[in-house]
Amino acid sequence: MGSPQSFKLFKWLAACILILAIANLATIKVTVETHLWLSGSAFLLAVIGMTSNDKKLPHLLILITGAFISIRYIWWRYSETLPWESTLDLPFAIALLVTECYGITIYLLGMFVNVRQRSRDITPINVNQAIPTVDVFIPTYNESIRVVAPTVSAAMQLQYPGKVNVWVLDDGGTPQKLNDEDPQQARIAQQRTHKLKDLCQKLGANYITRPANVHAKAGNINHALKHSNGELILILDADHVPTKDFLINTVGMFQQQPKLGFIQTPHFFATPGPIEKNLGIEDKVPSENEMFYNRILSGMDFWNASFFCGSAAIIRREALLDVGGISTRTITEDADTALEIHAKGWDSIYLNRAMIAGLSPDTFGAYVTQRSRWAQGMLQIFLLNNPLLKRGLSFPQKICYLNSTLFWFFPLFRVMYLIAPLCYLVFDLQIFVGNANDFLVFAIPHLAISMVISQHLFGKTRNALFSEFYETVLSLYLFFPVLSVLITPKKPKFTVTPKGETTSHVHFSPLTPVIVGLFVVIAAAEAWGLYRIYNYPIEQGQLAVVLVFNTFNLLLCAASLGATLEKVQRRSEPRSHCNITAFVTAENQTIEAKIEDASVHGVRISINSMKAPFKHDQVFDLTCYIKKHDSSNNCKPKLKPHSVAMKVRHCQMQATGQMLSCEILETNTQTLEIFTNMVFAHSERWQQRRQFEARQSKGIITALLGFFQLAISSITTSAKTAHALKKRSKEVIKDSAAQDISQ
Repeated sequence: MGSPQSFKLFKWLAACILILAIANLATIKVTVETHLWLSGSAFLLAVIGMTSNDKKLPHLLILITGAFISIRYIWWRYSETLPWESTLDLPFAIALLVTECYGITIYLLGMFVNVRQRSRDITPINVNQAIPTVDVFIPTYNESIRVVAPTVSAAMQLQYPGKVNVWVLDDGGTPQKLNDEDPQQARIAQQRTHKLKDLCQKLGANYITRPANVHAKAGNINHALKHSNGELILILDADHVPTKDFLINTVGMFQQQPKLGFIQTPHFFATPGPIEKNLGIEDKVPSENEMFYNRILSGMDFWNASFFCGSAAIIRREALLDVGGISTRTITEDADTALEIHAKGWDSIYLNRAMIAGLSPDTFGAYVTQRSRWAQGMLQIFLLNNPLLKRGLSFPQKICYLNSTLFWFFPLFRVMYLIAPLCYLVFDLQIFVGNANDFLVFAIPHLAISMVISQHLFGKTRNALFSEFYETVLSLYLFFPVLSVLITPKKPKFTVTPKGETTSHVHFSPLTPVIVGLFVVIAAAEAWGLYRIYNYPIEQGQLAVVLVFNTFNLLLCAASLGATLEKVQRRSEPRSHCNITAFVTAENQTIEAKIEDASVHGVRISINSMKAPFKHDQVFDLTCYIKKHDSSNNCKPKLKPHSVAMKVRHCQMQATGQMLSCEILETNTQTLEIFTNMVFAHSERWQQRRQFEARQSKGIITALLGFFQLAISSITTSAKTAHALKKRSKEVIKDSAAQDISQ
């Protein structure tokens, strides 16, 4: 029996031989009939592999088959479809080929990352071992107190048999901020700081700030490291509210694994993303983030390469100090820090259980701001701390980090996909030498098998075409930020994503004109192409191929238009379904009620009977029973009654009684704790939500038809809204003019 090292070396050698064999076979020139036979067999193998109950071997066979067909396609593109004789056309044709090579590279790297998914069970805390002390860091900058308060309150209620210190790291209360040159900004900062200090004092959390806002969030955490001493550090963004069992479910792993550097958990968002919300599909498709948090990170965890995502992670202080604290080299300090921790030989774990609930960006503009920071930061890592050149990383870790950083080049290449058909349709540049038959023989099998494999890997977390859609809608706005990083890698600055915004009326995002302009150009090119295909039969072969991709781009832009149409959002905080029994006391009578859903500052309740129906603005007492844990002993949780004064904001008569939408009359420390507990305490609730989202995924054909329908409805809705807004604007101008005349 050989040593484990020898067996590991043998496996990697076998893998290298297999890769070389696939590449060699893919470049062999064969007849069209043979290629069609290979493609058909590969497609059949992929479909059979998807339906097989035996997971490991068919899964590997699917990935090998997909890699073979993709490499064969790109070799055909290089050897058969470039206009080598034309010096004018060749640069544009090569640019498109490089774009396709990038896409296939990301596709192949994604296969490697997701070759196996690792699913971990919770390791209970061993109370017979030394129980680590824990510091909870909540960095905050300019988030409102309504956003920060639930996070601090929930952190103070974490269940844990050891010592926990909660620290609010306020970068909005630095002397630099309090003495801002703008008097109004200084006053806002002073008022916010006073409220936050008061909140921390009442809840029992530690408040800490620093002299200046140096290195943004990374500098803020590093400053707090010097003033705390917990063995483990739980980092939570200001809007990431933890469930009570976060520490109970994670710390046991640190006890069992001395070389465990950090544990990352999913970022679950209690509010829909702005794109899903604006399109009205938040309950019809899986959340955008689920593909990363439910699949990709689990695949990276198999290779011991899951990385720190900035929040909802618990880090061993020793590992963090070993790399000099949170990295300040890039504006994605989280991934860069994880890379350094891995390079020092520390292990990581991804525990795929949602135990925080955060806020998605509320507007399309905020969404672009967030993704722009991510893109610039990940490219900074690629340029300034390239994983391929990093000593200490294993080969799989290098590949996983390379995949994560290379992905964010997509704005450059996605824009190329958008303009490539225009090069032929508008400027008659020969970017593709071939006809419809060539396209059917070589391109269609590659695209079909790629879709099957994507469905196999990500079908439960991402509907077909939605990845292309998300990349398209972002690429137009991230193109120049990404380009700027390539020119000056150290220039980008950390920007906080706005959270807790509200929208009082339907309107188009200020960013919409970019997509409108592109949509008009692509639509004009589409019309011109259809004219040419009808009047110039000799060009029909190439025109048909180019028009397929131009039509696809037109649909992507149409859907993108709908994504920028901001819907009304009056709620600044999430609501959660509760189904909790409570009691309503009003006008000397008490009756049973049910809390249907709740937020930190309000509830919606149903009542069956009342002598007199409730009225708008009526005040009453709501009594509910909350489980209270005693961390000092092992007693079971007890139900304790809590009464809160409520005011009716909206009432609706129903067949069985009334439905009341109410707000808390006065928010104090006790009501904050009660309703934070009610809304955010239970991780099972978020797990059920994630399982529900997974059930919204569809098969390839259904998903494709659904996307086409979405694109068409988006363009019609956008056109109707634009007409209504224009009409409303004219009426406002007319009324204003009439008032001026009357005066």
